[in-house]
This record gives sequence, C-alpha cells and structure tokens, in this order.
Amino acid sequence: MILFLTGFLAGIAAICLFSDPLMESTGFLDPSLWTRMQLLEINRNGLLLYSLRQRLGAAAFLVLLATAGAGEIGAAGFLFFGGLSAGAVLTTLSARYGLGGILLFSGCVLPHQLLLVPGFLLLLDWCARKLEKRKLLIPLAVVITGCLLESYVNPIALKVVTGLLFSR
Repeated sequence: MILFLTGFLAGIAAICLFSDPLMESTGFLDPSLWTRMQLLEINRNGLLLYSLRQRLGAAAFLVLLATAGAGEIGAAGFLFFGGLSAGAVLTTLSARYGLGGILLFSGCVLPHQLLLVPGFLLLLDWCARKLEKRKLLIPLAVVITGCLLESYVNPIALKVVTGLLFSR
C-alpha cells in the first residue's frame, strides 16, 4: 500500500509541477478525446483480445520475475507504477473537469478494476512470497474475468458517462 500511495502522490505531484508539458501541451485527456470516444463503435471482441494481451502480458512478466528470484522487486515496481498512473490520470481529469473528472475516472475504471485490482494483488502476493504454482490459477482467473468486464461492460459505462458530460 505504501508503494502504491507513494506512486499515487508522485503522479499528482508530476501533473501539478509540470502541468504545461504533461497536460496542456499534449492535449492529454482533453475534451476532443472524449467527444471522439462517444462516436466510436467498439469492437468488443478485439478489445477483449487487446485487454487479455495487456493484462496477461504483465502477469507473465511478473511471474517470470518471481521465478528468477526478483518477484519482490517486480511487485514493488508494479505497485509504484500503478499508483503513479492512477495519480496522474485522476489529477488531470480533476484539473480539466472538476467533479466531472472524478465521475469520468470512475467510468474509466469501473467495473473491471473491481476484479483486476484484487486479481493483481493476489498475483503480487504470489510473486513476493513464491507460493506454489497451483495457487497461481486463482489470480489469473480473476484477471481474465476482469478483462471480460473491461471489454464487454466498461464500454457501456464509459459511453454513459461521456454522454452525460460531453453531449452536445
């Protein structure tokens, strides 16, 4: 938790201290992105394959680090980077859209993160404690189920939220 919160605070600090090069000059999460998102027809099967590749790729990398004896380092880096990303995105959305940014963040991460977070926490625990291989199946099953939610349920939630905030 300390590593995640440290990364989260670092993400907030980075956006606050360097908002011009990180946020304003790049158009990072600007209104035109969300307007385009409303118009997209999402290929949910393609999104599932992409999501599985991203999530299971990260899981495989963590497992490889654990089998090489660097599971604790991998877990620490994963937690810090996850916090850094969440802090930067939430700060940017809040700076651009106020309370609407928090709603938009929720639309981006729910409901799939309700499974991905526990799944990856179980995986990180497995990596850090070098548990038996059999116990690796549960976190992977939870992560795969989270990918299903990310691909088939989250696009609906995000479309609803962007419709509320960016309808013309």
